[in-house]
Amino acid sequence: MPSLFEGIQGFAGASGVGVMCLTALFFGASVFATNLPALADFIAVSTTWSGIVTIPILVVAYVVGVLAIAVVESVTGADIVELDTLQGLSARRFSQLEQEAEILSGSVIAFLLVAAAAFLNVWAYPGWARTLMICGGGSVVTALGAWRVSRVKHQAAARLARRTCSQPGRGLEGDAV
Repeated sequence: MPSLFEGIQGFAGASGVGVMCLTALFFGASVFATNLPALADFIAVSTTWSGIVTIPILVVAYVVGVLAIAVVESVTGADIVELDTLQGLSARRFSQLEQEAEILSGSVIAFLLVAAAAFLNVWAYPGWARTLMICGGGSVVTALGAWRVSRVKHQAAARLARRTCSQPGRGLEGDAV
């Protein structure tokens, strides 16, 4: 059972991925709905409106983040690991590696959406074409890096679980993950 701190980390990670996705969708949509930024600015200055929508937006961001994580995880197919013998530090480290890998997996979609928004904005703001192309390309490279690191973390977690399960009673002592 995850601790309260681990649960908060999971919520914050998925919410962060969701906020990134929603922000990228907003920037992409603002290319076609040119009054969208002005409307968002008008709504944001209203204290009543921001107080009413803060929690629902956070919930939507969390759900979007969880969906982004699930999409990438289902496409790349992480190994299923038997966790019966993991305890103590090994279980915590395994959980941390898996959580980080999942957040990185979800951020792949977020960075690809940011790249798409940057490339769409080249059309709306041709004077910023070079800067937006560099940002879009950088976001694609970052997405690829996040995907690769997430795979490495999944593999490290699987190695940790296999080592710990093959040597009952052994925790993290001597493990170099």
